Amino acid sequence: MMRHVQWNISAGAILLAALLYFVDGDGVMSALLPAALVHELGHIAALRLCACRLTRVSISVTGAQLDYAPSLEGLRSALCCLAGPLAGAVYAVTACTVGGAFWRMSGAISFALSVFNCLPIMPLDGGRILFSLLPAAQARTISRIAALLFLAGGIAIALRFRSVSMAAMGIWLAVHNLRGDASK
Repeated sequence: MMRHVQWNISAGAILLAALLYFVDGDGVMSALLPAALVHELGHIAALRLCACRLTRVSISVTGAQLDYAPSLEGLRSALCCLAGPLAGAVYAVTACTVGGAFWRMSGAISFALSVFNCLPIMPLDGGRILFSLLPAAQARTISRIAALLFLAGGIAIALRFRSVSMAAMGIWLAVHNLRGDASK
């Protein structure tokens, strides 16, 4: 399955990972890596069950993207999109059950990653599920509204708690959805 897979890792992703590694005194980056890996392995396992071949793995500042062939539609596509968050949720419960500060932190990160990825906003898994199950125009409208609501919530959190991370994610999601093609 991993033969002839093209790997694209952006310079921005490498720089961000290096920066986070050097400023991460609490080990959050180390706890994030197994959570993200399990999430992506969930997608890969589902794709394999659907007889798809992984063709490219792209890692950028905004996360990982898996390309595969043949393309899937409808319920099969939705299930492959949902497989990552489901694997992450199982990992979260398992990691928190194992115990130890590192595993609890990794489990909490995995749970947050799973919930975030289920939001009905493109390019998240939840947005891809929308486009798999609904007509494109309807899915695009829902994704755009959800992105703007997330942005509004992020701004409210930034103003109240002086934490800009949710607002920054909201800006990224809103920009992605308001530009020309929010279905990719």
